[in-house]
Amino acid sequence: MPIHHRPLIYIFLSFFLLAPLSCTSVKKQETTPVHESADGILFGRLAIVQGPTSDKETLINIVAPRLKNYNYEVQDQNGVAATVEKYDTVTAPVVLYKIDKIMVRGLNPKSTYTLKILSEFRGHTSLADQREFHTLDIQKKEVTFAAISCMADDWKFEQVIDPMWARLKKENPDLVILNGDIVYVDDFDFVERKKATETDLWLRYLQSLHRLPYYHWYNLKPTLATWDDHDFGTNDGDRTFKAKAAAKKLFIGLFGGKSLPGVWEPEPSGVTSMYKGFGQRFYLMDDRTFRQPNKGQKTHETYGHWGEKQHKWLLQSLKQENTPAWIFNGNQVFNGKSLDFKEAFEANHATHFVKFIEDIKNISAPIVFSSGDVHFSEVMRIPTARLGYETYEITSSSMHSYRGSGWDNPMRIEGAYTREYNFLTVDSRVIDHGLELKVESYGLAPEKYFSTNLKVQK
Repeated sequence: MPIHHRPLIYIFLSFFLLAPLSCTSVKKQETTPVHESADGILFGRLAIVQGPTSDKETLINIVAPRLKNYNYEVQDQNGVAATVEKYDTVTAPVVLYKIDKIMVRGLNPKSTYTLKILSEFRGHTSLADQREFHTLDIQKKEVTFAAISCMADDWKFEQVIDPMWARLKKENPDLVILNGDIVYVDDFDFVERKKATETDLWLRYLQSLHRLPYYHWYNLKPTLATWDDHDFGTNDGDRTFKAKAAAKKLFIGLFGGKSLPGVWEPEPSGVTSMYKGFGQRFYLMDDRTFRQPNKGQKTHETYGHWGEKQHKWLLQSLKQENTPAWIFNGNQVFNGKSLDFKEAFEANHATHFVKFIEDIKNISAPIVFSSGDVHFSEVMRIPTARLGYETYEITSSSMHSYRGSGWDNPMRIEGAYTREYNFLTVDSRVIDHGLELKVESYGLAPEKYFSTNLKVQK
C-alpha cells in the first residue's frame, strides 16, 4: 500500500471501528443497573481510567473525541465542589481521540464523588458523561486488591469478557492492579508483530478500551498498571522495538500521570512506578523498555531485564525503609520450571537475576512478588535459601485470553493453580515485619478456583 494513503485509511478505521464500539459498551451495561441522566443519557459512553489515588487526591484519564474541549467538575454527595486541574492532553496524528488528564484534590475517603463531563456547543452546556468515584483510606494496614493480566479483546472471547468483568465488580476490591498484556496490540488480526506504528498502537488501545466494560463502569476503581509484551507493542518485545517511545507515551497517558508525593512516584525512564499505602509499597516494574533480547545474545548483561537505571532506582527506594514491599513484573520473576518457550527474569537474564537476588538479600523489608503472562494462575513458594526468608510469587493470568495446556511446577503450592479464565484477589494485611495474605482465584464458575493463606515475615 502506498505510504501516502495510510493516514486516510486509519482515519476511516478509527471512525467506523471505534465509535460503534463505544455504543456497544453502553448497550452491554443495560444488563446491570443503568445510570441515566434526566435527559435520558446513558452514562459510560467514554472510556475512563481512575489511576493512582491517595486519600486526598486522584488522577483520572479520559479518552475524549479530539475536537471536544470538555469541562470537568467534581462534587461530593453534599454538592461541595473539589478542585479539578486539567494538566495535560495526549494526542497522536490521524487518530480521532485524545486523552485528557485531570487531577482532583481536596478529597476525603469517607465521601462519594461525582465526576461530571460537560460539553459546550453553540452556547449550550450538556452533560456528556458522568461517573462516581472514591479515594482510598491509605492509612489502614490492610488492602484487598485484584491482580489481573492478559485482557484480549479478540472476538474469540466475546462471550467471556462481560461475565469476567461482572465477576470482578461483584468481588469489589479496593484497588485494581493491571499487570501486563492489558491490550493485545499484535493480535494477529490487525497488526503485524514487531511492526506496530504509533497509529497502530493507538487504534488497538482504543478498540480495547472501548470494548472492555471496566473502562465504562459508572463507579470508577483506583487502578495501578504496568505492561508486558503485548501492550508494549509486540510479542516477546524488548529494547529493539522501534515504536517503544510512542508506546510509553500512550501507556502513561492512559494509566499514569503526575506524581502524588509520598504516595505514587513514577520512575522517569520507563513505565515503572511505586505506590505507597496501607503500610505497604507496590513496585510495578517495566520489563520491556530496556530488556536485552531473550535469544541470540553472546553475553548476559548485568542489567539485562530492567536496565541499570530501573534496577538502581528500585534498590535505592527499597533501602529507604523496612515497609513490606510488593514487586510486580509482567512476566514471571522466578523460573519455576525451565522451558524453552517460557519468559521469566531468571531464565532470560540469568546474570541480572543473580545480581538482583544478591542485592535484595540485603534489604530489610520483606518482599512478595507478583506476575502475569503465562495464561494460568499459580502461587509459587520461594524457599528460604533464596532470600533468607520464605516468600512467594503470585501469578495471575488470564482474565480473557488464550488458554494453554500449562505445565507442572515443582515450586507451586499444591492446589494453588488454575487454567480457567480468572483473576486473583489478594487480601494483604501488615503484621510484625511482614504480611499475612489471602489469595483467591475467581472466574466464570460460581465457586473459587482456589484459595490459600500465606505469611511472609522477615
